[in-house]
Amino acid sequence: MEDVICKFRNGDPHAFEELFRAFFSAGRGFVKTFSVEDDVAEDILQEVFIQMWNRRSSFKNENHFKAYFYKSLRNNTVKFLTRKKETLNIKLADQKEDDDLFVKMVEIEFKREILLAISHLPEKRREIILLSIKGKSVEQIADALGISINTVKSQKTKAYKFLRKELEDIGCLTIFVFL
Repeated sequence: MEDVICKFRNGDPHAFEELFRAFFSAGRGFVKTFSVEDDVAEDILQEVFIQMWNRRSSFKNENHFKAYFYKSLRNNTVKFLTRKKETLNIKLADQKEDDDLFVKMVEIEFKREILLAISHLPEKRREIILLSIKGKSVEQIADALGISINTVKSQKTKAYKFLRKELEDIGCLTIFVFL
């Protein structure tokens, strides 16, 4: 991702497009935590991406990019809600609410990283893991995919091993345990 950030910083439109695709869904989810409608959330998100493109030369690395992205989403959403005079009990100076927003941001980012890691699994393992995440039992997964229970178990074991390795750098293991 650092390579993409570097290309983005240097004005590469393809890198911008890649970042847009990578962060659009997570950004929309973050804005929607403010009880904003889909079309408004997408407008806010597009506005933030335009702002980021205009300031692209200032992003030193991926962490700086993400911090600016989520803070801008929050600020733009609050501005929108203030303009519309909708009542939302947000006190920006209140540290607890800032902490809650940070937790939401981290949760969304972890989910994005987990889904990205899952997308790198071979197709059958990916199907098994996604069905497992949806709450399907080993037996239900075996029936749905027409494979043996032992195959499901061994593929899940291999998938979890791969995902643990993929996610060890970002500290997702604690969240991954709950999948």
